Amino acid sequence: MPAVVRTTGKVALPLGIAALAAGAIAYGPSAFADDSDPQLPTLTAEEVVAKVAASKTETLSGSIRLATDFGLPALPGGGADPDALLSGTHTLRVAVDGPDRQRIAIQADLAEYNIVHNGRDLWTYDSSANEATHTTLPEGPAELPAPGLATTPQDTARHLLAAVGPNTRVTVAGTDRVAGRDAYELRVAPGQAGSLIGGATIAVDAETGVPLRVVVDTAKGGKPAVDVGFTDVSFKKPPADTFDFKPPSGTKVEERNDGTFEDARNDAGPFDLGKLTAGLGESGRGPETHGEGWTTVLEVPVDKGLFAADPGSGTDDADAAEADKRETDGIAGLLDKAGTRVTGPWGGGTLFTTRLATVLVTDDGRLFVGAVDGDTLQRVVTESAAGR
Repeated sequence: MPAVVRTTGKVALPLGIAALAAGAIAYGPSAFADDSDPQLPTLTAEEVVAKVAASKTETLSGSIRLATDFGLPALPGGGADPDALLSGTHTLRVAVDGPDRQRIAIQADLAEYNIVHNGRDLWTYDSSANEATHTTLPEGPAELPAPGLATTPQDTARHLLAAVGPNTRVTVAGTDRVAGRDAYELRVAPGQAGSLIGGATIAVDAETGVPLRVVVDTAKGGKPAVDVGFTDVSFKKPPADTFDFKPPSGTKVEERNDGTFEDARNDAGPFDLGKLTAGLGESGRGPETHGEGWTTVLEVPVDKGLFAADPGSGTDDADAAEADKRETDGIAGLLDKAGTRVTGPWGGGTLFTTRLATVLVTDDGRLFVGAVDGDTLQRVVTESAAGR
């Protein structure tokens, strides 16, 4: 009988893998796994989850392959630009040395995008644009803000396991070898109606408890929506100079002496989250969550003008080009191109559905997002409006 794992504490929506998305080529197990399954001591699902939770590994380095297929239309960008992570198959290099030193490099044929945290220094560097930002952080440890969606097996697994609750089936599906290491395969499947996530398989390192690979399936089947895993990994301490960064000569550098990790997260993310949450101060309301587990929905107040059409006032070619850019930039462009106009007791808005998430932006300045189908999301919006 499948084991049911119950957790306590705040339930987190797997937003990093569900809300901002892509359209990609998923690659098969051969990219990560060896030919034979290892013989490992038998563990229960609870024991494998506990192994992940108890992992004390603070140092690692390696290469990651990330493939996503969320069913989104193609976005501008490409190469090593963080926007490119929303589509296709990509290679990342990562290095971690505790809470004070981390590095992520998105690699392409002729370009690289780096996020480097070393103590109070936080750098982002785009080699193709030859631009960098340098943020001086407040005192105290903090985690490196990964680009937009979860980009490592650890991040993705953390989001998924945070949603585990009474309505989740968790089983040990077998064993595997990933990046040359023995691993247990933990299968997590939601038992709640309305979730767009069909389930996920997490390969957990048998020695360290570190998630080595995560494959997320949709409720409708087909290609995995997310397939992220190490192709090589070492748990030795990376050399200290891995986290040194000096911008190349001629780089345009923006200094932020009073910045925060949120500033850097906005820089690294596929969309400008600063603009997205610009209405928070005006409304006096912060983000809210509705529901629990796999059908959790996040509600965020937004600037009501963020998604408004703005054709521009001029008629010359420059104005037309700028208008075209506005129409294709970020979430606003996606909603304009692929969104559906919907109405209900709560009013009107634009509904946007991917293989793994649904987004609704209401006319009165609220954004709802969850790994749920459209009917479930609109029911949450109706209930939220009734409670206001």
